[in-house]
Amino acid sequence: MKKKIALVSGGSRGLGKNMAIKLALKGLDVIITYQSKKEEASLVVEEIKKAGGKATALQLNIGDVRSFGPFFEQIAEVLKVTFNTNCFDYLINNAGIGMNVPFADTTEEQFDQMMNVQRIEVSGGMNI
Repeated sequence: MKKKIALVSGGSRGLGKNMAIKLALKGLDVIITYQSKKEEASLVVEEIKKAGGKATALQLNIGDVRSFGPFFEQIAEVLKVTFNTNCFDYLINNAGIGMNVPFADTTEEQFDQMMNVQRIEVSGGMNI
C-alpha cells in the first residue's frame, strides 16, 4: 500500500516544521519547501528520517511565480525517484509573509507580492 504524501510549503521552521513532523509521525511521507533556510530544512528532513519516515526538502520562492515551472519539474523528479509515484496527496499551504504597512500606504508592488504568496490553492491529490 502506497503511503500518502504531504507537501508542506514553508516547512523549514515554525508551524510548517511542526506540521511536517506531526504528519510524518502519523505515517505520511513529507516534502517540505523552504525559501532560504536550507540548513533548517535539512534538519527537519533528518528529524523525520530518524523517526522512520521518508522526507525531502526543495527550495521554492512562492512569491516568484516564475519559479513554479522549474519547481514542478523538480518535484516531478523527486516524486518519481524518491517516492516512486507521480503525485502527492495533500498540500499544506503554510508559507506566507506579512507586512506592517497600513493598507492606504501599501504600494501596488507590495500588494502583488502578498497576493502571489497567499494565492496557492489545490484540493485533493495533485498529479505532476
